[in-house]
Amino acid sequence: MFPAFAEVPAYPLVFPLFWGAVVVFGLVMARHLRIFAAARAEGPSPFSQVPRRTAGLVRYALVQTKMFKDRRAGLMHFGIFWGFVLLTIGTANIVTGGLVEAIISVPFDGLLWTAVSVMQNVLAVIVLVAIAYAFFRRLVIKPARLTLSASGLLILAMIGGVVGTELLAQAFQAASYGDIPGAFIANALAVPLRSLGTQATETAFAVLWWAHIAIVAAFLVYLPYSKHLHIATAPFNIYFRKLTPRGELPAMDLEDETATFGLRTLQDLGWKDLLDGFTCTECGRCQAACPANATGKPLNPKAFIMGIREMAVDAEHGIDLIPNSPIVRDAYGLEDTQPAATALAAPLVDGAIPYDAVWDCVTCGACVEACPVLIEHVDKIVGVRRNLVLEDSRFPAELTAAFTNMERAGNPWGQPKSARTDWTKGLPFVVPTVAELAAQGRLDEIEVLYWVGCAAAFDERNRRVARSFATCLDAAGIRFAILGQEESCTGDPARRMGNDYVWQMLAAENVATLDRYKLKSIVTACPHCFNTIGNEYGQLDGHYEVVHHSVYLQRLLAEGRLRTIDADAVGDTAPRTVTFHDSCYMARYNDVVAQPRAVLESVAGLELVEMERSGKNSFCCGAGGGRMWMEETRGTRINAERTRQALETGAGTVATNCPFCMTMMRDGLDSAMADGAGTVSAVDIAELLADSLAPTPSGRQLPVIQ
Repeated sequence: MFPAFAEVPAYPLVFPLFWGAVVVFGLVMARHLRIFAAARAEGPSPFSQVPRRTAGLVRYALVQTKMFKDRRAGLMHFGIFWGFVLLTIGTANIVTGGLVEAIISVPFDGLLWTAVSVMQNVLAVIVLVAIAYAFFRRLVIKPARLTLSASGLLILAMIGGVVGTELLAQAFQAASYGDIPGAFIANALAVPLRSLGTQATETAFAVLWWAHIAIVAAFLVYLPYSKHLHIATAPFNIYFRKLTPRGELPAMDLEDETATFGLRTLQDLGWKDLLDGFTCTECGRCQAACPANATGKPLNPKAFIMGIREMAVDAEHGIDLIPNSPIVRDAYGLEDTQPAATALAAPLVDGAIPYDAVWDCVTCGACVEACPVLIEHVDKIVGVRRNLVLEDSRFPAELTAAFTNMERAGNPWGQPKSARTDWTKGLPFVVPTVAELAAQGRLDEIEVLYWVGCAAAFDERNRRVARSFATCLDAAGIRFAILGQEESCTGDPARRMGNDYVWQMLAAENVATLDRYKLKSIVTACPHCFNTIGNEYGQLDGHYEVVHHSVYLQRLLAEGRLRTIDADAVGDTAPRTVTFHDSCYMARYNDVVAQPRAVLESVAGLELVEMERSGKNSFCCGAGGGRMWMEETRGTRINAERTRQALETGAGTVATNCPFCMTMMRDGLDSAMADGAGTVSAVDIAELLADSLAPTPSGRQLPVIQ
């Protein structure tokens, strides 16, 4: 009846064994989906941006580009994944009664099936080698980021068992019944095995063949209960990944009186958030990338996502694997198809994440960048903050002043609006305000609006950056203006700290101002202002072309509108070594990596030395997510750790392109210098460029007023 498996004793039993396991797998997955269905928040549409989603599926799920950030682990995982997937061709053939082999053997008189056998033999060896390395890595090397669990080891053993028994069964089959076309490794192994005798090899073949099927069935049954469910869920998680800008937090409708503001309970999550939980591979890359975790804070992004999964699994208790019929449920008042309301109402704070850890996050996005299956940690943490702030008024005491200052004065420092133009005093050129030009009917003269930002307006050190950047604009002949007293904080700190009310108030005011003057082209030296205006103001119908000053300066240099002194003017003096600290909100959130380096390379006499963690892998300065206005009371200060990394390069200058980074790096360097680490300064790229500007064609040198 099944000639391809004539040598297998009791072969028909494979059907109830395997397909019964498939049914159990489906029932457990259906129970998981009951929790997904109970989620309140909507998820992404499967029909939106299909080409882009499909391209991401190929890139991240099939090619697995993010896995190769750790090359050895990437190769290991790639070998196991693709080997295991392609080896299922043989298993599929077994459980369909040889149907796969029959179809593939039709063209070219069986040559394709022979090629499949060759491929499977090679892949079996690759998978077994990769499994051996995975065990060695977990049991001997023991990377701190990996969770060493019995479940993980069991799954590895199962995968190895599935592949190993299949290869050995083929070897004993070849020893008993003759060589198998294409199975060259199994055929080679069969040569010494024939010395055992026909009875022994036939018995070993039968035992190994059935062991293979038994392990496959056990794997299917166990998989939905283990972290390796990501084998099934990762492609869906990647397909439904966030496609809006990474720096754009989810919108909130503060007018909806029926809504829960932020994330309070398991039910407040969206089904995609729950899918994130079931997709977590526990690889710990997010944990290793997290600056808060690296400096001894209780925040562990991996534990947070695992906590969501554990809460979801707990909510399944009471849902029968095979629910009763509607008649039985009605007759006996049973409800075994829906999760219990108490389980869905379980709080996320101190359930999935400790309260203190909620406020340790600097929203740097390193966890999201590191995750190979594209889990969104930051949006969930900010969602929890929103609930604590907006519904419970429960947040660290030091945030009260920042919230009040932003609400009343329009800036976190609480400075009067009249001081917003103080940084322009002493400049050898006029910096006009938009209101002044509008009153003169000269708005059409403005090439670009310079959005100064609160730090450059009120912090004395960052005022020097504003003067330097304005000097560069003036030297390039750019007709620019500022809003002056009409500018308010973009609301970024408030939003990242969970206070969407204050953010919407500030953002709406700024959008109204920009729209009133019909200003669409904006340049800013603050990555947080850049990200908020460019990526989030669209939620309030504010759509603008925003450019960061590092990109704008690079353009001016490329176009020849800015010229720097050449190398001959510097002479043979030793080069000034500079290391560049990437702002998280530029490098990771907005993919601005090359442009600030191009600006530095234009300055004669500078030698750029990179830190180990740079570009999209940058280590946060510690000021994002509202942490600028909070004290670090746990572990090592994040800016101290980043300062240590900068000093390891031996550079005499740390260049930045963010006012928050400037403040944190300056403070870190000051502390290090006090401990005798030498003399190293923090400087914005605009300052370095302004200091190196060549005289204008008229011979006028434009000085930077310090």
